[in-house]
Amino acid sequence: MNVRSTLLSAVLLLPIGAIAQTPKPEPPKSEAQIRAETLLEQSHKLSDIRAKDAPAFRLTATFSFTGKDLASMQGTYTEVWVSQSQWWRETVVNNLRRVEVGGMNRRWLLDSAPDFPDTAGRVPELMKMFPPANQTLEFESVMEDTSGTATAECAITKAGPRGEKSAFCFEKKSHALLQKVSPDVRPMNAVNLSCLYGVYRKFGEFLFPREMSCFEEKHHKLDVKVLDLVAEPSPNADLFKPPPGAVERAECSGVSVAPVPVSYPSPTFPETKDKASAVGLSLVVGIDGKPLEVKVRRSGGKGFDENAVHAVSHWKFKPSTCDGQ
Repeated sequence: MNVRSTLLSAVLLLPIGAIAQTPKPEPPKSEAQIRAETLLEQSHKLSDIRAKDAPAFRLTATFSFTGKDLASMQGTYTEVWVSQSQWWRETVVNNLRRVEVGGMNRRWLLDSAPDFPDTAGRVPELMKMFPPANQTLEFESVMEDTSGTATAECAITKAGPRGEKSAFCFEKKSHALLQKVSPDVRPMNAVNLSCLYGVYRKFGEFLFPREMSCFEEKHHKLDVKVLDLVAEPSPNADLFKPPPGAVERAECSGVSVAPVPVSYPSPTFPETKDKASAVGLSLVVGIDGKPLEVKVRRSGGKGFDENAVHAVSHWKFKPSTCDGQ
């Protein structure tokens, strides 16, 4: 056997699968990405009262916001937390009530009425403060801000498809979260929801804010005041039972992929003098890809609302997945 055939045999004996499965080295992280991840980690350690092995607690708060027709709305929020797979939340606004119960990879939600206010529904996310562990954020820059009473470091993400960005500002000295900016992507545009955190006080080994305020662009939207945050070593086990009539939903603690519309017929225009109108809808995508619970969140007028709901109810989606399932 000559030298050329010997080399060819050696190459052919190398398993092709081994070549295909060789992982590609990840590109090095930018300085901004490393600094932003460090700031988030430091703030987590300081204020994440829902971290693994953190003590069980009961949190009660009041909140206020401007509802429809500029009416002033008042509400209460109560949370009992034991672990990521055992928690209970109740949000009450006037005679409307929302109960949420968390279990192992599952969540149950029950509204006393279909028109539960969206702003009140944001209170639980405001209380959680930090982005979920399975959310990947790519940061573009970290900037120092000296415009407030304390020097802050603000980590800003790269722009999304519509130019939307998220931002997190931390007090430079204590690492406490001072501000969180989240984009609200809508059919016609994207607006920024900015929430401020202040009046930090001790809870065990943590520091947790007692006052929070949110703004949509420059419009004041929501105020929250934490009344009490105490240890709850022996909560009532009945709290964590799914309430009768509650809607069960999957909770993903791994890598999640959002649902994608694959068939989306346009709505027909109603017989009205108005040539166009924007309607905001919310919906749940079932595991079969069909829309469920299609609700009007921003009305564009009776005829437009009805036609939009009818059209979206016939859309089809590729369902969301969690770790590929």
